[in-house]
Amino acid sequence: MRKFVVRFLVTAVLLGWLFTQVDVAGIGGVFAQTRLPWLALAAVLNLVSFALLIWRWQVLLAGVDVRQPFVQLTRVTLVSTFFSMFLPSSIGGDVVKMMLLAPDTDQREAAISSVVIDRVVGMAVTILVGILAVLFLPVVWGDRAIIGTLAAATLIFGLGIVALFSRTLFRWVTHLAPGFLWRRFGEQILKAHQSLLGFRRQRGILFAAGAISVLRQVVICVSVFCAGQAFGISVGPLAYFATIPIALAITVLPVAINGLGLQDQAMILLLATVGVAAAQALSLSIFLHVMRTLVGLTGGVWFAIGRRRIPMVQRPADAVGGGTGCENDHLQPVR
Repeated sequence: MRKFVVRFLVTAVLLGWLFTQVDVAGIGGVFAQTRLPWLALAAVLNLVSFALLIWRWQVLLAGVDVRQPFVQLTRVTLVSTFFSMFLPSSIGGDVVKMMLLAPDTDQREAAISSVVIDRVVGMAVTILVGILAVLFLPVVWGDRAIIGTLAAATLIFGLGIVALFSRTLFRWVTHLAPGFLWRRFGEQILKAHQSLLGFRRQRGILFAAGAISVLRQVVICVSVFCAGQAFGISVGPLAYFATIPIALAITVLPVAINGLGLQDQAMILLLATVGVAAAQALSLSIFLHVMRTLVGLTGGVWFAIGRRRIPMVQRPADAVGGGTGCENDHLQPVR
């Protein structure tokens, strides 16, 4: 509870400081000149990026012999997006995905490892796209904000990967966890980590997931470019490839609730380096917030009205008749 209060206060401070730096009337002027066809195209592409996110997760689940229909993964992702609206960063939504996909011990390790590797692949490609775009955009080579942020993100991500995929370092890090937490969840954590290490042998699966991630980053950046065209922003597409991935990577930090204030500050700071005014950059950030909120509200409605059952992950052996005969044992309600 204390951490939530702290993050709520941090979010409030970020938003308060944000509106002291941006002309609110200027934002109204940006929205007043909106070209709706461009904005509609941006919204459609944003939804396509959401579908690619689900497809990537489905591919990774197949790497641990988990078969789950696209529709079911869409339901889980929508509901998790709804809960992430009230949690710090998008990582909170990842935890909800784990809980919805693996409500019993047998499936917990596969669920955790698939969600973690999904986040890892997504972040790796996000940083890579940012680096490649910067290489082809000389105007930002001397900008400390972009270069410094990109370097810091790459360093933090690299250290995290080393710790995550090293048995020795991972066990050392786990020893830092509180004793009561380790006594309760230690065995499950080690099993999940073992499942995660198995992805190192799934190079074909990782390559496929990486290719989907590249396509998703392209779609996201083109979506924001289209939104920029809708708001009368004249910079070229390459500028978005150099800045948007970095801004979205910053949003993952568990500092503000659902990235509020943090994403906005990052986009204003980074897009300023390519000549985008603060009011225009904030308009783009608001567009992304609105799209994320609409997806989350869809998940909230799904969660509230149906109490529908989401099939548990089904192992291939069960699918071909290796079950116990209790056909509904694998069903758990979304609570």
